Amino acid sequence: MKFKNSIVFLLMIVLIGTSCPLGVLAESATAAQAVNSTMLVQSLDEVANIDKSSNIDQEITVIYKNNDASVQNLGLTTQEIKGGETLSPRVDVIEVNDAVNVDAMVTSLEANPNVLVAEKNRYIQTAELPNDPELSTAWQFERIGAGATWDQINNADPVVVAVIDTGLNTAHPDIVGNTVAGYDYVDKTTTMKDVAGHGTAVSGCIAATANNGIGIAGIAGNANIKIAPYRAGGTYEGDTNLSIASICAALYDAANRSDVKVINMSFCTYDPSSALEMAVADAASAGKVLVAASGNQGKIGNIDAGKDAYPASYAHVISVGATTSTDTIASYSQHNDQVDLCAPGDAVYTTSFTGDYKSVSGTSFSSPVVAGACAVLMAADSSLTSAKVETVLESTALDFGTAGKDDHYGYGLIQLDKALAALPDTSSITYRTHIQDVGWQDWKADGAISGTSGQSLRLEGIEINPQNEGYDLGVTYQTQIQDIGWQDWVANGTLSGTSGKSLRLEAIKIKLTGSDADLFDVYYQVHAENFGWLGWTKNGESAGTQGLSYRLEAIRIQIVPKGSAAPGSTETPFVSS
Repeated sequence: MKFKNSIVFLLMIVLIGTSCPLGVLAESATAAQAVNSTMLVQSLDEVANIDKSSNIDQEITVIYKNNDASVQNLGLTTQEIKGGETLSPRVDVIEVNDAVNVDAMVTSLEANPNVLVAEKNRYIQTAELPNDPELSTAWQFERIGAGATWDQINNADPVVVAVIDTGLNTAHPDIVGNTVAGYDYVDKTTTMKDVAGHGTAVSGCIAATANNGIGIAGIAGNANIKIAPYRAGGTYEGDTNLSIASICAALYDAANRSDVKVINMSFCTYDPSSALEMAVADAASAGKVLVAASGNQGKIGNIDAGKDAYPASYAHVISVGATTSTDTIASYSQHNDQVDLCAPGDAVYTTSFTGDYKSVSGTSFSSPVVAGACAVLMAADSSLTSAKVETVLESTALDFGTAGKDDHYGYGLIQLDKALAALPDTSSITYRTHIQDVGWQDWKADGAISGTSGQSLRLEGIEINPQNEGYDLGVTYQTQIQDIGWQDWVANGTLSGTSGKSLRLEAIKIKLTGSDADLFDVYYQVHAENFGWLGWTKNGESAGTQGLSYRLEAIRIQIVPKGSAAPGSTETPFVSS
């Protein structure tokens, strides 16, 4: 994964219309001593909430260095601030009184040892162009190879994509059931809505339900992909404004969630934000895949054409440009040396916040196509890192434009089918059994049957070996033996059971070891006397019988990425008297 050069600018925005400002740094010691201690703000509960219609130029985003710091460490008074809200444990937004010099207060807060960054709050626009109601074909699904992959992935544990946007109509018939909890920073609630429309359109590109006979399908297809919507703005239909403070709070929250693997950011600004950069870096350090729109100002003659857009141009963010149905780069798609990939974004058909569908254009909709592809890859192999996900997509992309990486297409148009095919074999396991009257069978692997069925022959011993090139993975196992009970655990090819003693195996436990053991599940299923095949079980749980004197006759073992669906039914893997 490449690391982008990040240039941090301190935003110094001059507030117009302040007369006789209260210079925060110029306050004398005598004046400070004169402040009644009861006026010091100990909690933002002591001041009013920020009104939706308030002037954002009077707001300051404060990101603390850790969760222990809060507004009580800032030394602010009710003469200086009139409102504020805690958006997350590390993010506050403060509304200063009209007479206060906002820039001076930002400088003062930046010097506070408890503050990581403080800057004036402002809006970032979503990266959507006016829609075209005449176009109504979801062509984007086929152009990136998703038509060949929609039913290939069947992961048990969901891969969650955090969509930081204008919210989501969670009741949309093509979205319902495909969401998990997020947060609405506009209305301060976990109940989600979308009155602006942008977030629902973005989310549909990722996770609109496939194969349900209505509407469209998201890039996720049948994979278990969920949306965690975060509403950072959008107070009326068509409103494209998202608050940086809310975006940062959403990033910190998503970074702390173990279920969130991918974060989509379909918005951009050409003015760097230290607060946004810090929040992005925190999510990246938490291992999240970060995907963002490259921007819509790339058309020749646009004053911002060729400029870096943020957050797409920050380190560890996949910057995505937009292509048309003819695989050409869209005229508006931003171009710079930070563009990594491109995806369909011009006149794509997706879900509407009204419960219907609509055609939309912009890099806003290329970004979720790539974010959805990232989620599918992680659903196929939960051991993938964010760097590996990006590398696989870039190495399998369809190269357009100048050969190799270029400023318009990046590495090219993503191809999900090729990316899935390029994933390395995650893991393999081999095993063999010692069978009554037969002896040692040949080695079997990855779910194949070792033993017999219908011959009433007991298993007497077993050896199991992992075959895991590139992973630190071992296996340990123990068996319950006739007249002996549970043996001690053995590992990596060592005999468990007996040889030459005519004693049956009655039950078995298997689990993985090594530093990469948490990336996989080991499933196993046994064929037991008088029961036949019992259910699959995993990760050290018992399979077989106890107290019934029944023999094991066969076994199959399989390693799968962590959270993947069981190879078959998990009903009743173990029976005890």
